[in-house]
Amino acid sequence: MKRIFGEYRHALLSLYFVIYVAWFLLVEQLVTGNYTVIYHWLDDYIPFCEIFILPYVLWYPFFAGVGVFLLLKDKYEFCRYMWAMMIGLSFCLALYLIFPNGQELRPEVFPRDNFFSRMVGRLYSVDTNTNVFPSMHVYGTIAPAVAAIRYKGFKKRHWLKTLIAILALLICLSTLLIKQHSVLDLFSGAALYIPLYFLIYYKGGWGRLWTWPAEPLRKAERNEALE
Repeated sequence: MKRIFGEYRHALLSLYFVIYVAWFLLVEQLVTGNYTVIYHWLDDYIPFCEIFILPYVLWYPFFAGVGVFLLLKDKYEFCRYMWAMMIGLSFCLALYLIFPNGQELRPEVFPRDNFFSRMVGRLYSVDTNTNVFPSMHVYGTIAPAVAAIRYKGFKKRHWLKTLIAILALLICLSTLLIKQHSVLDLFSGAALYIPLYFLIYYKGGWGRLWTWPAEPLRKAERNEALE
């Protein structure tokens, strides 16, 4: 048991998502009105495309699947991925409390009645139109995509890295095309990831902080991380 805990102690970081879910539900209850409406004139030119509900909901197995995969295959990349998610998502949730915001882009009547539009309607019923800027959906798509692409086992599998990038792009675009987010939400979610990427992967990606609680990197692994 002690050996297993030592080998997989990095899995402790996944407990953050228990905190995240509780925090998110609390924010959803607190931010219900008197919020700043997030809007850009470009939003008016983006059509409602209900079929994009498919890549939108793929986000859930995507970020979870990347996490489980890295947990088992690369504990150091898993830790970096989790620190990126923990810092970014926590920043968003804290900002929603300080700067309550929402969007009013959802169509009152769907232009078409089909299976996909009913899926969108179901999503609307369980997910409010508040707490959108920056988009956690976008941030939480870029972070696992980068982590998966960085995985050294995919170094020569360019086709797989391309598929991951395409999926991430479709998930991000889906937030606009099902009218769940404004373009400002998308760009702010992407912009939020940039400084954290450099912080975790370039400033401290091979140090102890961003690979904790996995054991410290060995010298050979530090050199490989810097390549």
